[in-house]
Amino acid sequence: MSYSGSGHPYAYGPPPPGGWPPPPSQPGMYPPPPDYGYPPSQYPPPPSYYVPGTVMIPVPVPPSQPPPPEPAPPQSTYITNYIYHGETTVTPSGDQTVSIVEAPGEYDWVATTALMAGSLTGRAVVGGHEGWDGSPLWVIRAWHNGDLIPGKLSVRHNAASVMYAGKEISVQNIEVLCARPEDLRWIPSSNGNVPPGAIPGGRTSSGETLYVGRARYQLSVTPGKIHPSHNSCYIGFAGQEVAHKMYDVLCRIS
Repeated sequence: MSYSGSGHPYAYGPPPPGGWPPPPSQPGMYPPPPDYGYPPSQYPPPPSYYVPGTVMIPVPVPPSQPPPPEPAPPQSTYITNYIYHGETTVTPSGDQTVSIVEAPGEYDWVATTALMAGSLTGRAVVGGHEGWDGSPLWVIRAWHNGDLIPGKLSVRHNAASVMYAGKEISVQNIEVLCARPEDLRWIPSSNGNVPPGAIPGGRTSSGETLYVGRARYQLSVTPGKIHPSHNSCYIGFAGQEVAHKMYDVLCRIS
């Protein structure tokens, strides 16, 4: 082994008093001192810094709200054999057309509803009046169970009805009879008979023609249907169908 001029190997010189300091606990733990070209700021080594790890903090999550309920479909009101959805006019389906000969230009059946019929004031045929308040009753017709039936409308109270199977049936979709007063007249008759020029107002499902009539009952004069094969004119009163043998028939003036 060779020695330097100092007599010690590798030219380190003699150890200082007390001996050389112990080496670091792990080799290469610290960078070289500044004399070896490292910036002074990096020596001595900076103290260790504590960097906290990721901390999981539970966060309450509100339960998801259920979807809003589907809106309910509009409620249909069943009127006679037609479903009413709020229309102001109603056209019967093709299988309900009536083969009744009507004099063109002398009168018309105008489709409307009991609520909207007031717009026909001045054109509608007044067939009578209520006994309890004197309000007018108009001549109308409406479908029920396959029959097209003449009946009445209390325009003041927006209430229309026809007679069927012993009962007065409330209806909403109606046709109002419109004509000039000078073109029509009421002629007395009885027992299902009708004079020439009688106004056909409808028909039964079997094809029998029903005519427009009226009868007096309990201080009222009420429009209704003349059913020839029953020898009667039927009117509605207090929810019931009332038969009359004596009545008036609505006729054209020829």
